[in-house]
Amino acid sequence: MSNQPSQGPDYQRSGSSPWPGYQPPAQNQGSPYGQPPYGQSQYNQGQYGQYNEGQYRQPQYFGQPYYGRAVEPKTLSIASMVCGIASVIMGWLLLPQFAAIITGHLALRREPGGKGMSITGLVLGYLCLLGYGAVWLLFIIGVTVAATTGSNTGTF
Repeated sequence: MSNQPSQGPDYQRSGSSPWPGYQPPAQNQGSPYGQPPYGQSQYNQGQYGQYNEGQYRQPQYFGQPYYGRAVEPKTLSIASMVCGIASVIMGWLLLPQFAAIITGHLALRREPGGKGMSITGLVLGYLCLLGYGAVWLLFIIGVTVAATTGSNTGTF
C-alpha cells in the first residue's frame, strides 16, 4: 500500500501553509468585542435546567396586531374575464359572450375589488358579440338570399 499516492494537498502533509503571510488567530484569548467566551453566559444563568424568571416570558405587544384586510372574493370577475377570453376563441357559439356580459355586470355590482377583470370581460364580451353577431347576421342573410334567388329548374 505504500505505492499509492497520498490523499490531500502537499501543504497539509508538510505542515507549511499555502499562504505564506497568513497567521491563524491566537487561541484562548478574551473576546475583542466584549463578549464572554464560549460556554460562559452573560445573563447570569445557572447550570442546566435552571433559568431566570424573565427568560421564557411571552413578548409584549403594544397595540392591536395588524392582520390586513380580508380577501374579497373575485369569482364573478374571474369568470367574466375567462368567458370574455373564451368568446374571442369560441365566439361563433355566441354563448361565451352572453356569459361574459352577464357575469361582468354582476361582478361590477357585487365585487368592487375585481373591477379590472370584470371590465375586461365586459369589453371582450360586447366586442365579440358585435363581431361574431355581424358574421352570423351576414351568414343568415346570405343563405336567405341564395335560397330565394335562383332558378327553380333544378339544373345548374
